[in-house]
Amino acid sequence: MTDYQPIDCDLYDWLEIAARWQLPVTISTRQGRQWADKVQTIEAKDGVEYLQLESGERLSLAELATLDLVWQGEAKRVHFAPGQ
Repeated sequence: MTDYQPIDCDLYDWLEIAARWQLPVTISTRQGRQWADKVQTIEAKDGVEYLQLESGERLSLAELATLDLVWQGEAKRVHFAPGQ
């Protein structure tokens, strides 16, 4: 992926929270696919950042549209893609 653009740091922080606390999340991609899972790790390979889910699915952070989770008793929806 030569045109890869890293995501904003504030958005990245939500992924780190989900991974560190092993929170159940619902993730959707810009292509409309959706997963209810947990974030296992966030890793970089060949200049691209990936999200590794507990199920084994690996997603480029550039593909993410939304992340839904409950943090400190409050439901949160994080938007990665404009207009989502």
